[in-house]
Amino acid sequence: MVNIKVVLLSLVALGFIALTFLVDWLFILGAVLIWFYNQKELGRKR
Repeated sequence: MVNIKVVLLSLVALGFIALTFLVDWLFILGAVLIWFYNQKELGRKR
């Protein structure tokens, strides 16, 4: 089963990584925070 929340947040994190290369390196912090949140979501019992 696909977790829609994780997929959408992963796409947002990819956007942050693109902004890291295009604009400023500090956007990597947003990607890291989303990555930690996704790991917590994937570790939950259903």
